[in-house]
Amino acid sequence: MTGLGINANVHSWNNGQLKPAIQRYAVLGPLTWRVIIEKADWETEQVGDPNIIDAAYYRRLFETPKMQDLWDTVSYIESFPGQTVSLSVMGGVPDWMGGTSIQSSKEAYWVRMIASLLMYGRTERHLTLNLISPVNESDWNGTEGPKSDPQQLTRLLDSLGHRLDSLGMGDVRFVVPDTSSPEEARTRYLPAVLANPFVLDKTARIGIHSYDGSAGSVPDLVAQGSAASKGVWATEFNARCDGCDTGTQPSATWDHAQSMARVLLSLISQGVTGAQLYDGWDGYYEHHRSLGYWGALKYDAATGTYAPRRTFDVFSLFLTAVPPGSVHIASAASSSGGEAGVDVQAFLSADGRVTVVGINHSGTAAHLRVTSSAAQLSAPTLTVASPDADGVGKAATPQIDGNALLLTIPEGAVFVAAAAR
Repeated sequence: MTGLGINANVHSWNNGQLKPAIQRYAVLGPLTWRVIIEKADWETEQVGDPNIIDAAYYRRLFETPKMQDLWDTVSYIESFPGQTVSLSVMGGVPDWMGGTSIQSSKEAYWVRMIASLLMYGRTERHLTLNLISPVNESDWNGTEGPKSDPQQLTRLLDSLGHRLDSLGMGDVRFVVPDTSSPEEARTRYLPAVLANPFVLDKTARIGIHSYDGSAGSVPDLVAQGSAASKGVWATEFNARCDGCDTGTQPSATWDHAQSMARVLLSLISQGVTGAQLYDGWDGYYEHHRSLGYWGALKYDAATGTYAPRRTFDVFSLFLTAVPPGSVHIASAASSSGGEAGVDVQAFLSADGRVTVVGINHSGTAAHLRVTSSAAQLSAPTLTVASPDADGVGKAATPQIDGNALLLTIPEGAVFVAAAAR
């Protein structure tokens, strides 16, 4: 596993009001933050030669309040040890560049726009910024990001990669294609990206989005080819939430939190090695022109504070249980021989602990036996988030039977069991 984390909307910075929300995640351990800047329309007019970056011109653009929110958010995240920032450029481009698409005659200007963004953040604000998803959901309708077919997207990435090399930022890597449909990634976008050796070398992770638990066989495709070492990230995942993009605030139900966990477990079982929850907190989105209420942290405008939804309770279990470097070692589900209504994924951490993360979505308490074939187990723990109590808590210490861990999981609970080997 290489990166569990969240999507982070910088429009919520609000002169540092967002700091407690960021801190609430950062204390959980090393996370991957998909930091969102949108819309990608900060160059309001076509200016100059696309091959020349005018430092004074871009300084004025990047010191506007909108862009300062980006730099301040990233800077605060990076102030916590072990955090990884992957920048996501979301929403349409300036109208003169194409709006919902990128005109072929303006591609060089788009390359300059993205390259100058990274150059300012690194040289002027001294941020790391070495991961970027420069186009979001190019297979969709032009609202989430400019429409771009596989050939154009690959061409843009090729040009951007060479431009970054020429500016001394050869360490920047891409998270692509970040399509809304995993199937579109597998059948159309990845064949084009993987066929370009330079773009493939510049790619750190294969990015897809999933709101139904399907990875579209993308991990299988990636594992068989030249991108096998890169792995697949579900850079946007959650259970579906009707109205959350358009200003309808959902009830903070346990059902949605449990469904989110089932989506994540399903993606991991299919070979996804990283996933960023959409969304870390509620916030305004320019490209939707409304407040988004996907957040695991609920925003209270009257007090300017954030409070956890049940989604946060559940996802925090995953964030603490599966740090980067954990190895996925086993899957079990009711459909494949496990106890009816129980889904589990098992991991081996770098320090040798066995961790089992799962959901008991049956109608009764579940009794599980977790066996380690390598060694006897010791120092067991069981932590649960349950439908009848907010937050997470320690359950009764599991029993050890030689090399087996005996667990009793409350009805409906999401749980993490761990033991040393």
